[in-house]
Amino acid sequence: MSTKSNVSQVKEWTTFAIAIVAAIASIIFWVQSADDDRIQHIEDEVKELKTDMKEINKQNSEILRLIGRIEGAMTK
Repeated sequence: MSTKSNVSQVKEWTTFAIAIVAAIASIIFWVQSADDDRIQHIEDEVKELKTDMKEINKQNSEILRLIGRIEGAMTK
């Protein structure tokens, strides 16, 4: 009788442990899929900012070139 009780108890604890692992795995999957839209939105904003920064750098180079030409014309 004791052996059957121990086997039954082990079976119950094993089932409980598997249920806990499955619950944790499903929560992790849910959290990862719930944030996909937010992550995509942030990635899009970062791409836009990078494009803006490249354009600003290009404009700064042009401005510095023009300032150099003006300074060169003033010293002559």
